[in-house]
Amino acid sequence: MLSSGTTIEARHLLAGWDAEQLRVITADSDARLIVEAGPGTGKTAVACVRLAHLIAEDDIEPSNILMISFTRAAAAEIRRRLHSYVGEASYAIHNATIDSHAWAIRSGHDPNARLTRTYDDNIERVIALLKSDENVADEYAKIEHVVIDEAQDIVGSRAELIETLICQLPSDCGVTIFADEAQTIYGFSKRNSKRSTHLHDGSLLERVRNKACGQFTGLPLKEVHRTSSPRLKTIYSDLRTELMKSEHRVMELRDWVANAIEKLSTGDFEKFFKDYPADAPQDLLILFRNRAEVLEFSQAQSDAHSLRLSEYDAGLPAWLALCFSRFWDPFVSEGKFRELWSSKVVASDGAREEWRSAWISLLKLAGRKDGTVDMLQLRRRLAGPRPPLELARSEFGLDGFTLSTIHASKGREADVVILMMPEARKSRSVEDVVEEARVLFVGATRARKELYVAPSKSRWRERLDSGRVFYSERRHRELQASVEIGRNGDIEPRGLVGTAEFTTADALAAQDFLAAAANSVTAYHLQILPDNMTKYGIISNEAGTCVGTMSANFANDIREISAGYGGITYELPNRIDNVRAQGCSSIVLAPEDSILGTLNEPWASSGFVLTPKIAAFPFYRTDRS
Repeated sequence: MLSSGTTIEARHLLAGWDAEQLRVITADSDARLIVEAGPGTGKTAVACVRLAHLIAEDDIEPSNILMISFTRAAAAEIRRRLHSYVGEASYAIHNATIDSHAWAIRSGHDPNARLTRTYDDNIERVIALLKSDENVADEYAKIEHVVIDEAQDIVGSRAELIETLICQLPSDCGVTIFADEAQTIYGFSKRNSKRSTHLHDGSLLERVRNKACGQFTGLPLKEVHRTSSPRLKTIYSDLRTELMKSEHRVMELRDWVANAIEKLSTGDFEKFFKDYPADAPQDLLILFRNRAEVLEFSQAQSDAHSLRLSEYDAGLPAWLALCFSRFWDPFVSEGKFRELWSSKVVASDGAREEWRSAWISLLKLAGRKDGTVDMLQLRRRLAGPRPPLELARSEFGLDGFTLSTIHASKGREADVVILMMPEARKSRSVEDVVEEARVLFVGATRARKELYVAPSKSRWRERLDSGRVFYSERRHRELQASVEIGRNGDIEPRGLVGTAEFTTADALAAQDFLAAAANSVTAYHLQILPDNMTKYGIISNEAGTCVGTMSANFANDIREISAGYGGITYELPNRIDNVRAQGCSSIVLAPEDSILGTLNEPWASSGFVLTPKIAAFPFYRTDRS
């Protein structure tokens, strides 16, 4: 039986699916399957309904289900869909990315666990635990079913981890693996992995097919349901078939795929914008090859929008800090939360009824038997770089059209997609060419109704050791540069309300400004502070309010760009213009966090701070020193 929170009856689960989808959904609970599912074939929905069917018909306990997703955005989408099928039982299903699941294993069984500099190091330790720790083995003995998504992109040490995990499962534990070789676009992860020379290297899909994890049965999903457009169906099906043929793995493949996509696209992209000059559809996705192009395009937009980018955490919603930044009570009741929401949040975004779903999420994370929420426990759950999916946002920014890299768009779809077609790059190998062709295929298959293609001309960009991307042109007396702003770690809590950076009055004024701008596009510039020539203040263009300071890491990267080559150095830019923020998010600090001692009140006590969601790639000039 489904849980008491479920509103969909088991007999309704099987309505409306094609024959291939039903074979997957109704397969035996102990079956081990490789489901080869092209884009638009309903893979995510089938995965969720398969789990709902197992819970309803085979009495599988939701807490004994493990679902591994490739990204946090995908995990969040699956959690949302699972809830629509199984209600409250969705919260019991363990749904995580590979890295977060690995950390959960290690932190739960290794008393010396510490997050190291790389996730690969953590994964290697978890592999060892899986093979040697009896307590870990006992934990996996309870699992009744595992679902793994995007197996073709799980490579290197992560593939070895999942292979080891599967080998630890009981023989009657079912495993459903979803994959599509035509969407293999993370080959660089394998090539760049320090474990790429491991004897068992290869994607998880390759390992499973080689029977490293036992015997699996292959089932296809072929029927495209995402679109009814004949042109798009040709891309989804026929182009995919051609892309998979081994004889097409030649140096010309990328250009052939690009030309095919252009011919099958909806039409003139310029005409599209002419027809929709003021109110382009909200369900619009614009795709770029790299994040610098996304950021350049974003900073030129005055309308609210969101971004999907690696190294840009979508973060926690602004309403957390709006409600709790000046709240000190150890517990909050439903009535008090509604009062806080009405006075702090509605004035910002008019969300009058969303408080109910927000309250339910808080109860899930830190609810007590008396119906209140434990604020200290809530802070512990929300603190850290990877907050729970119940509250983490799936995209960076505000509601509106979405800008994304093609890689980050996997799992995303929209009625209208504009694919900014990158210039062909010189490639040294057929492997690189095939991956580029697959990248374009993934981008084109995000569209449900209309696909437009527009040319995109990229400048040569450089990358610092920190990972920050920049462009520079050095002349005899002048440096012209563009730099990525908004990466994780560019703004820290002490840079927003720290005692060394702000008086209490100035911090209050800054946070009040951010509260008023929590759901709007705001223009800022970065200015070197007169009392500290190594720090950049974040200054509102309109009000002149300093809402925070950029981190030392950001200043160090700007200094590195200015260092130049051949002994020539340039002054640090005094001012960097055209820095936009897409609203605000919340930073939450655990009660034990040592950073709290560096903050002004009330944030040192409450642990909730507002931060602007900056994402930009602005241009600046500076003279030779």
